[in-house]
Amino acid sequence: MQHYWLVIKRGLIRRCPKCGKGHIFNGYLRLVPECLECGESFRNIRSDDAAPWATVLFVGHLAAWMIGNMVKGDISAMNLILIVLIFVLSAAGITLPIMKGVFVNLNWISGLRYADPSDPNEQI
Repeated sequence: MQHYWLVIKRGLIRRCPKCGKGHIFNGYLRLVPECLECGESFRNIRSDDAAPWATVLFVGHLAAWMIGNMVKGDISAMNLILIVLIFVLSAAGITLPIMKGVFVNLNWISGLRYADPSDPNEQI
């Protein structure tokens, strides 16, 4: 169980699950083919819908709490919508790569790999 927490921690900071030094993203959400530090391959690892699902769950709960507290105050509907919209878009943009890092690293430690369609010798 100790290894899972280490891999989750490395995913939160978007680092390689094996060495913890190399970056796993080349840009915003594109995975690097392999770690530049240790050479671990990420070619067949995907997070699919897990990262967006976790992002919506996390940001949605924060937004609901925020809306609940703002409605108690004296704020116009247009200002409320504008503030919440800016918050949700910003928080989702920040949270999505972090969640993808966590789920990619969890897929790596669990051994979940997808078949490469361009390799006829690879089996699922």
